[in-house]
Amino acid sequence: MHFPKPPEKKPLSLPSKATLISQVEERELLLQQRFAELAELENRLQEEKEQLEAKRLDLETKSRDLVEGELLLKKQRLFHQKQVSLLMEQDELVALRAELEQRQDDFQKKEAFLTQTEKRLNEQFSAREQDLVKREAWVSAEHEKATTKHSRRLQAIVFTDVVSYSALMQADENKTIQKVRADLRRMQAEGQVQGGMLINTMGDGMLMIFPSAIQAVRFSLGMQKNFNQDSDPEGLRHRFGIHIADVALLPDGGIAGDGVNIASRLESKAPNGGICLSEIVYFIVKGKLPLPPSSMEEIALKNIAEPVAVYKYAPEAILGMPDPGGSTPLTMVMPEEERTAPPFAVKPPAAPADGAGP
Repeated sequence: MHFPKPPEKKPLSLPSKATLISQVEERELLLQQRFAELAELENRLQEEKEQLEAKRLDLETKSRDLVEGELLLKKQRLFHQKQVSLLMEQDELVALRAELEQRQDDFQKKEAFLTQTEKRLNEQFSAREQDLVKREAWVSAEHEKATTKHSRRLQAIVFTDVVSYSALMQADENKTIQKVRADLRRMQAEGQVQGGMLINTMGDGMLMIFPSAIQAVRFSLGMQKNFNQDSDPEGLRHRFGIHIADVALLPDGGIAGDGVNIASRLESKAPNGGICLSEIVYFIVKGKLPLPPSSMEEIALKNIAEPVAVYKYAPEAILGMPDPGGSTPLTMVMPEEERTAPPFAVKPPAAPADGAGP
């Protein structure tokens, strides 16, 4: 059996002491160099750390400045919004002030208009009162004249006048006078057909008598229906008052008595464009003329001792009535001594004067 030979062992060679000392010194020098490098690196890192810290502090300062700036901007934005709101409120206040001034101006104009209207109405009312006083004075004077003659007769009395006559005269005097004259001529002609007699004209109205209440009411209904159906939008509107009473016949063709005063007052109570009947007239014509039912009303009349029962008919009720018909007048033969004037003697209507009617 063959076994390999073991390798030959070389003898160990140990470095000398000087060599070891030299190597140790080299390593010590290398370590010193490395230590110096590490110290230098540490210093450099410390400087960079200080720089980074300074930058961090600077960034924090800038961040605080930004936050403060943002807060300042928010405050400024809020202040600006408040300023805008104040300006808008001021604009609204200015607009409201202008609107209030406009309303105040409108109110002052309306107040002036109402004052003027009230003044005009007071003037019209005063003129109306003066007209009624004149009528009563005329009737009283005529009544006193008639008492010496002792000539009396039962007659249906019709008083008429124009609605808002004074205001119409103020607006257009010539035009109003022409229209009043035309309407008075129409009423005079129709009254003659119905057997009536013209007694007097008083500016915007007229006084007529009829032999019967039926004729008087038929005449009044026909005239008011014609006037209210007139296609002229500027046509006049009238009031009619009807009463029947014993009147004094005057030598000059006039009449007098309490019944005349009552008829005059009834006319003033009639609706615009309507008629007002005394109770006695209503019961006479009820069932004989196509009058619709109407409620009785007791009214106090100026200078009349007791209230008078009346029946009123507005334009709408009159327009809804059928044609009263029967235009043939009822004839009545009067004694010669009672004929104060032939039926509808030539007596032209007097020129209306401003303020003579309501």
